[in-house]
Amino acid sequence: MAGALLAGAGAAPAAQADTATTTQAKAVQAGPKHNFGPIYSNGTESLPKESYFRGYLQKRGGNYYFSGDLGDRHNGDGDYSYVWFKYYDSSGFHRDVYRSDDRRRHFGEIRFKRDLKIRVCEGNTRNSGCGSYKDVF
Repeated sequence: MAGALLAGAGAAPAAQADTATTTQAKAVQAGPKHNFGPIYSNGTESLPKESYFRGYLQKRGGNYYFSGDLGDRHNGDGDYSYVWFKYYDSSGFHRDVYRSDDRRRHFGEIRFKRDLKIRVCEGNTRNSGCGSYKDVF
C-alpha cells in the first residue's frame, strides 16, 4: 500500500509538468494579435459613420480567429447597428449578420480559415445604411 501511495504522489507532479508543457506549447503557437478597423456604416443621418466594428485577428494552432466590438456612436436614436461577417472555415463559406441596439456588443473569437470580409450597417433594417464590405483577411 505504501508503494501505491508513493507511486500516486509521484504521478501528480509529472501530470502537472505535462499540463504546463502543453500550455507553454499552445502559447508559443499563438501569433501576435493584428488589430483592424474601425469599419464604418454609411449612414445618412446627421452623424455619418454612426456604427462601427473594431477587432483583431490572431493565428493559433493552424487556425485564424477574429473577435471585436460593434459600436454605435449615436445611442438612443431608435436605430440598430448591424455587422455582417463573410468567411470560410472547415465547413465552407458563411455569411452571418448580428444586430445590436446597445452602445456596444462584443464578439468572442470566431474561427475561420480565409476570406474574412466585414460590413457594418445602421438603421431600421439589416441592409440600411451599409458601408461596403472590407476585406480584412
